[in-house]
Amino acid sequence: MRNALVLLTFVLTSVGLAAAEQPVGAGKSGPTAVVETAPTVATNTTADLTPLTVSAPDTNKCPLAEWFWPLGFYLPESLGGINPAQTAGKPPRKGDILIWVPEGAKRIRAVLLIPNNSDSIAFGAHRALREVATKREMGIIYMRKYDPGIEHCKTVTETNRIERLLEVVADFTGISEFRYAPWITFGKSSRGEFPFRAAWLRPERTIACISYHGETPTWPVAEWAQLNGQTIFQVNANGETEWGGTWFNHVRPCLLNYRARESWLAHQVVAKGVGHGDYPESTSGKGDSAERMSRLRIWDYLALFVDKAIDLRVPKDRYPTTGPVELKQVDETTGYLIDPFAVEKLYRVPLLPLREKGGAYTPNNDADVAADGFLALSPLKEFKPAEGVPVVKVEPGKSPRQWLVTKSLKFTMKADPILELGDLAKLMPKPGDEVNIDGKVVTFDPILPDQVGRNGGIALKSGKNTLLAYTVIDVPERRCLRVQAAYTAATRVQMVINGVPVRHKQVLEFQPGLYPMLIVLRMGIHWDRIEPCLGGVSDEDVALAKKMQAETDLRGVEDAQLASADPRTQKALIRKASGVSKDERKRMFWVADAEQAEAWFKLHAVHGQKFEVGQ
Repeated sequence: MRNALVLLTFVLTSVGLAAAEQPVGAGKSGPTAVVETAPTVATNTTADLTPLTVSAPDTNKCPLAEWFWPLGFYLPESLGGINPAQTAGKPPRKGDILIWVPEGAKRIRAVLLIPNNSDSIAFGAHRALREVATKREMGIIYMRKYDPGIEHCKTVTETNRIERLLEVVADFTGISEFRYAPWITFGKSSRGEFPFRAAWLRPERTIACISYHGETPTWPVAEWAQLNGQTIFQVNANGETEWGGTWFNHVRPCLLNYRARESWLAHQVVAKGVGHGDYPESTSGKGDSAERMSRLRIWDYLALFVDKAIDLRVPKDRYPTTGPVELKQVDETTGYLIDPFAVEKLYRVPLLPLREKGGAYTPNNDADVAADGFLALSPLKEFKPAEGVPVVKVEPGKSPRQWLVTKSLKFTMKADPILELGDLAKLMPKPGDEVNIDGKVVTFDPILPDQVGRNGGIALKSGKNTLLAYTVIDVPERRCLRVQAAYTAATRVQMVINGVPVRHKQVLEFQPGLYPMLIVLRMGIHWDRIEPCLGGVSDEDVALAKKMQAETDLRGVEDAQLASADPRTQKALIRKASGVSKDERKRMFWVADAEQAEAWFKLHAVHGQKFEVGQ
């Protein structure tokens, strides 16, 4: 620590800033400018920074000041910084740590910690967030070059690295509250472990966590975690198509475990049409027909989340000047609850899996699912393949090698084929037939040898892709087969037999005969091949499929009855927690109040649904 103070004393003295005598803050000095004239904060983020009046960086007072970040410093060697002797004679580098506090602030109540990753620095400068920070007296620290020591490791050997950094920040700024301030943690992508692991380590100091296109709070918690019932706020923001649907495969079940087992007040938001941060403001999000939610809408919502978290958890009558303050526990019955399937219902997509095992929700693993319903099929009357259409004998587990295929379109079709096949389901083409997809006319032609996959199916040579394939399968005897047409949220593979869309893992009972098979591919993330086929199935799995189908049919009847019943008897997607039993509350997501509930709803109501609250 002595080395750190020596270095910081040199920096403070050299710029003439006596931190203990002069308040520190953005907008204190230098000519006024607006964001449009400032350098871009991070790659592809110019559009993300709404007009915000700031001061030009005053490098006379702080040599490492940057646009939107009036304070910055190099880390001392004791915290992983570079020895000044190693950089002598080299061009100056940017600060390892950047700091912002509300203009004129002499003390703070809370701090937001942001480790570096792509647009994370721009989120820290987002106007709505800075307005909340000013309102709630929160400082923001961007850790450009700092390892908190808690990520990507089985055990944490240094448990005080965050506190050590905050001590240095307190000395540098002269704002002693940094030393003890409760924190909100943020992390994106590979830094997604930082938010929840900091909470594991210091739950009594954690107001809330934000996981932005990052890893969910993993479940179960690590043995070294110190959780003991704190009502930590948690929000996960993911893209709808990110990592093959991580928002429902991993994030949703794990967050619900934290709701039920650890008293966390958690929920998730899902950006419509977005993958791993490929918002329309980013270069990677352009040139595609699919609609994508704006990054600004997500950031505005996260700013509201920060506002609610500080308001409800941080005491208003004291500052963490000489020691930590005790965070307030929040009574969950004062908040609002979100149906765990609300995203699907608002996006109007089929309900995606949410599984339980041993009393806990489990991340989805397709290999664990034996069947998904049952359907009996017979050959179509008077069906006869057109001349030139391939007819292949069914081979369980093997994708056909003979197809009629369309030219690959280098974009993802607007309609999701799993949800909106429309007239495509009726296609039974012959060579030379044309089809119009989003204004592009393509022709069905016999597949070329180099288009056939190594094990049959169709080889693919590009990223984003839309393609149709058609063949006729010959089933020589009565038998049951299981559909194998795996898909993700980003890449959709829809199989159609006899003009009927069938589901991956659905068990089909065939009578002997010929069956037209159409495949519709909408690929958002590159696969090198698809191998749709019909696989073998055991008697046990056939029985399971029939049972599942019976349950599905019964639910369909019940849903139809509910739809025709008095709307007041139906459960709303958003409900007041005070009117829900404790057991049911633990199976739902939580937000703070009606304002946040409505903001969440509007973020996901892409079809213009009306916001309503149930009891």
